[in-house]
Amino acid sequence: MADARFFNDEPFLDHAEGPDLLGHGQYAHHVISLLDRVRAQTETGVLALIGPWGSGKSSVLGKVTRRLREADNGQGWLIAELNPWLYSDLESLTLALFSEIREALPNDERWSEAREKIGGFGKAISPLGKVTALFGLDSEGLIQEVSNRISGDTSASAAKHKAEEALRKAGHPILVIMDDLDRLTPEELLVVFKLVRLVGHLPNVYYLISFDEQTLLDVLQRSELVGNSEPRARDFLEKIIQVRLDLPAFRERDADILVDRSLAAVLASHNLTLTLSEQERLSEAYYRHLQARLRTPRAIKRFFGQVDATLGQLTGNVDIVDFLLVTFLRTSEPRAYQLLWQHRAELTGTSIALPSHRDERPEQRIDRWRTRLHDAGVAEQHLDSVIGLMGMLFTPVRQGSRSRHQPSDHRAAARHRQHRLLRPVHGLRYP
Repeated sequence: MADARFFNDEPFLDHAEGPDLLGHGQYAHHVISLLDRVRAQTETGVLALIGPWGSGKSSVLGKVTRRLREADNGQGWLIAELNPWLYSDLESLTLALFSEIREALPNDERWSEAREKIGGFGKAISPLGKVTALFGLDSEGLIQEVSNRISGDTSASAAKHKAEEALRKAGHPILVIMDDLDRLTPEELLVVFKLVRLVGHLPNVYYLISFDEQTLLDVLQRSELVGNSEPRARDFLEKIIQVRLDLPAFRERDADILVDRSLAAVLASHNLTLTLSEQERLSEAYYRHLQARLRTPRAIKRFFGQVDATLGQLTGNVDIVDFLLVTFLRTSEPRAYQLLWQHRAELTGTSIALPSHRDERPEQRIDRWRTRLHDAGVAEQHLDSVIGLMGMLFTPVRQGSRSRHQPSDHRAAARHRQHRLLRPVHGLRYP
């Protein structure tokens, strides 16, 4: 793990496939097996890979895509990847879909008819202006296209029928992959679903879409079709999706292991080690304040990516644990981080107290910081952890926190966690 990569889209891969730290490879195998089963039972279908933001959906899709493309058995899947973000209307997105499907087909004589019929269907359902843009017609070609439409049988239904016949004859399944649908606007999302459910409902064409369910439901509820009703939004989704693939939850044990390996990789890449006291202090910070915020592969990678990007120029000049805690605040709560600089004199005990603050009790100081942090956008459920981190960094805050809370037996809790780990840790000690 010493050469872990924090700046790519895959979680800690050091070669094409990489160590399957999070079980994504195993789940990708499950997805592929399910695709084959769906294909055996229906000539078209929509599968949805569902999971929270940052849970690894794109990683699973990447592994599915890679393995299907590498499985060269003569009857394997053909892959078309479509990014709906690039298209804002149904016509453009439809043409893009058929263009991607056509490009996914092998460029040989056997597939020439299917390529031609798919292109013809795309042209038949699109205005001429979009045809010229996506199919590259010059002025002479445009004139010919107008002539063909006037004189020939170019109705959408006829073109679709020809495309269906060609796809059935070809016999190969085509998988269209669409990621991050939850990031579309309500109008764009409805366009995608209309395309998948109606226009793109073709034999041997299957769809694997990906999204965070709650976010997608929120987006659908902002559309006129669904309205502000979550049950209606769920009913709408059920009409589109035939098979749900819920990405397994990222377990606490897995997150702890990934955090530990990431920490070990950062320390090794900067030739650093932690002393016993530093390990104990960092362990306390993690289990009391950081663990609940580092719950997805994306959150963990984002944090350690920032650590790795910034630490180089500071190695040997900062307390490493302080640096990790400050980096977490800077990454996860940037407005709270700005408050540290704004009130640095107060936090370091070098300021001259205002008359109104001279006789205040320590808990009043904490109440003032809670108000500041709340105004800075720190969510209510995160206020205690942010103040706890600040207390580990600055004595005035620590004194106020101790006066408000009784000490917790975090060491006993940490001991209980230790037996669940799969292997010894490098930096997080479990007292």
